[in-house]
Amino acid sequence: MVSRLEELGVTLVLNTGSRDPIHEQIDLSETIGISHFGGNLTEACIAAAPKLKVLGAMTDNSGHGIPYKALQARGIPVIESTRAWSQSVAECAFGLALSSLRRTAQWHLRMAQGEKLWDWENPMWGSLNARESGAPLDKLPAAHQFCDDPDFVNGDLGTKRIGVIGLGQIGGKIAQWCSVFGATVMGFDPYVPDALLQEWNVQRADMDTLADSSDIVFVAVPPTPSARHLLNRERIYHLRKGSLVVVITRAHAVDMEALRERIVKDELAGAFDVYDNEPVPVDDELRNRDNVVHTPHIAGRTIDANLRVADMTVDDFVRVLKGETPIGALTPKAVEVRTSPNPS
Repeated sequence: MVSRLEELGVTLVLNTGSRDPIHEQIDLSETIGISHFGGNLTEACIAAAPKLKVLGAMTDNSGHGIPYKALQARGIPVIESTRAWSQSVAECAFGLALSSLRRTAQWHLRMAQGEKLWDWENPMWGSLNARESGAPLDKLPAAHQFCDDPDFVNGDLGTKRIGVIGLGQIGGKIAQWCSVFGATVMGFDPYVPDALLQEWNVQRADMDTLADSSDIVFVAVPPTPSARHLLNRERIYHLRKGSLVVVITRAHAVDMEALRERIVKDELAGAFDVYDNEPVPVDDELRNRDNVVHTPHIAGRTIDANLRVADMTVDDFVRVLKGETPIGALTPKAVEVRTSPNPS
């Protein structure tokens, strides 16, 4: 990223641990572009950069941490690079769901601990020999599928009814992939047009229908004021017994107390990358449960995601400096959706 920006003659300001305003740490008078991923960027900083033409930042589409109104007033586009993480986050969500369905995390742990898992004396392994012996089919030993837990949703994702809460950069990918796998997919997102849902083969659903009908629920909505507890206590208790809840963006949209209750009762399975309390306390009831798989808020933290941040930012810097319209500029509407309790 640095080398590409240097070729453009762009001044890059980054990697400062000081909380002093950036313009007090470095001369911004000749700066035409700032890639801001840390440091105190204030209105005074913008005023101290009279030649500034473009800013790159990662604010989760909220404008948090930057003087967005001051930049708007000067017509300086903010290249929002949070979207660059969406592929990695969506893939992690998909992986957590598949791991829960096939119990890969649990089997890995048992194998790593040295447990004997190939039990040739067990009826589920002996059924082949029984068949070969000529025994009647109704006399063969009964056993459920070896990898499955019959108390929870299991097996193939493509046979399931999927509900996705939030169909933005992350949830939209999850919904499309589930559809490609053959699943029936519903989505809740008031901001996504019907034409796009039709293109994705995703049915629009209200939250009550989604909760009542889904085998797997993906929570992929950002932590906006209007999204708080979309999956509330009542809806959590309407989820089918044994269904799976995957929480991937923030836990803000989930009544985690109610979800914990049903998980601890072995009524639901959970797959988490994010939580209401982080770091997760050692004695949290979600830990060390056979019906939970989880990761420590690492879904977006991949080298590939960070490289996309750099490339998307520089690509739009190039567009701006050529007098073209950037693709990933933060808009007032996006900020309103992310920050207003009742966005229009």
